[in-house]
Formats: sequence, C-alpha cells, structure tokens
Amino acid sequence: MDLLGCWFRTGFPIQSARVIAMGTPHLLPSLARAVRGLSALFWGLPLALLACVKTAMGDSWRAFGTWGSPLFRNQGWTGFLIDLIQACLPATAALVLLLYGLRNLARFQSQERIWIGALDRATILNSVLLALVPFAHWWSIRPFDPFYTQSLGLMIFSGIGFMMAINRVLLRLAAMLPDEVLRSDTRLFSQVNAGLIGLLGVLIATQILAQSRPGWVPLIVQTLLSELGESGNWLFVMLALVPLALTMTLLWKAKEAIVASVFRPGT
Repeated sequence: MDLLGCWFRTGFPIQSARVIAMGTPHLLPSLARAVRGLSALFWGLPLALLACVKTAMGDSWRAFGTWGSPLFRNQGWTGFLIDLIQACLPATAALVLLLYGLRNLARFQSQERIWIGALDRATILNSVLLALVPFAHWWSIRPFDPFYTQSLGLMIFSGIGFMMAINRVLLRLAAMLPDEVLRSDTRLFSQVNAGLIGLLGVLIATQILAQSRPGWVPLIVQTLLSELGESGNWLFVMLALVPLALTMTLLWKAKEAIVASVFRPGT
C-alpha cells in the first residue's frame, strides 16, 4: 500500500483509486507495458512516416528486383505478390510496431472508458493505414489512376487523423499520471499540434481540389499555390515534421515520467 499512498499524494486521479487498491499487484506489470508501448510509438512514428512516403514515391525497397523486371517477368501472380510484399514490407512493419505500442498501452488502466476509447480510435485509424499501404505502392506505379489517387488521399488524411488521435491518447494518459508538468506540457503541445495538423490538412485538401476540381478553388488561392511552387513542398514537410517532433517529445516525457516516478523513485 506504500506505492498506492505515494500515487495518492502525487495526485493520481481519484476515480482510479479503487481500482489501484484492488489491483496493486498488477499495477507494476501494466506500467511496464505502458512504458513499452510508449517506446514503440516513439520509434514507430518516424519510421512509419518515412516508410509510407518512400512507398508512395516508388523508391526501391526491393532486395530482389521489381515486378516486370527479367527476374519476375514470366512469373505472373507470383512475381506480382513478391513485388508487392517487398515494396510494402517496411511500411507495414512500421505500422505494426505502432499497433503493438497501442495494444501495450491498452493494458494500462483498461477500466477507464475514455482512455480506452481514445486508444480504440487510434487503433482503427492505424488499421486503415495498414489496409491502404498496397494502394500507395500501386499509386507509385499508376499515379494518374483516379482510384489509386483517391486511395492515397484517404491514406494521407487517415495519417493526419492518426496523429491527432495519438495526441488525444497522450492527453488522456497525462491526466492519469502524477506529473503536473507533464499535464501542462501535453495540453500546450497538443494544442499546437492540433493547429499545425489542421492547417496541413486544409492545405493538402486545397491542393487536391486545385488539381482535380479547379473551379471549386478561388482564383486567388490557385495563384498563391502556383506562386509557392517547389517551396510549397517544403511547407508541407515542415507542417508534418513539427507536429511529429512535438508528439515524439510528449511520448518520451510520458515514458520518463512513469519510469522516474515508479521504477526509479529515488532519482
């Protein structure tokens, strides 16, 4: 009960007190899984972004060649499947790492419905991204096919939604941890991330509309996009990387808060 009292004195949520008192022997294993899950998310987010972008750009991940090359030309569906697996394996592995992190976090305070609901939304969006990875590869082969273009657009907006869902997960996690500094930092960074991610979504949607439905976009916006030219790509990169860096910072701070307060109480 000393551990329980320590968490009460440091501000652990009152609504979780009864659960902690009844399940104290299971508290440390669930916290260890939470640390493992936060570490998986920390490393998985940049890897997933890099792998998905490279898959959509058609950069070579393949160790044995490509479908249509002399190696696979006469192998039909076998060659097609080998090429698909090689092209999609890195992105799939990175997204599976994110799924592993979310499933580990779900073991912590599993009776909290709001917390589990936030994890479920992130898990659903992660599953959508997993399902759309092959379409990103096929878009790199046929970039003018409307179906693959729409699939890639859905993947982009699912990724934006996933980032927002991860920030929501971190907000709920910080509310359950006895660290006021972490709670205030998470609220601040999540608000900044929401603004940047929302702006990124608006710009991407405007760019897509300007290319597919020019009449739907005001002339002044089309002129601005054309003036940006190549610098617009850097704007998209910055709007994607800054929220990613802030989210990784929050993941690391949450992990360190758990480790320092529970597994290294003397530090």
